[in-house]
Amino acid sequence: MNKSKKAEITVCVIAVLTFVIGLVGHLAGASYANSDAFGIIAAPIPLIVGIIAFVSYKIAAAAES
Repeated sequence: MNKSKKAEITVCVIAVLTFVIGLVGHLAGASYANSDAFGIIAAPIPLIVGIIAFVSYKIAAAAES
């Protein structure tokens, strides 16, 4: 398997993991909307998704060169 094909698979796996993390954050928000735990669980989700997207971009950019 060449380098670009491995990077495509890696980015797809990262995309699925990002979806799962976003879904967990969304469900946590729905479940704990009237609780103090809502902020603890749901607040870092956008940051985590952003970091994952940045890592995915770097992996894809490295495969192009």
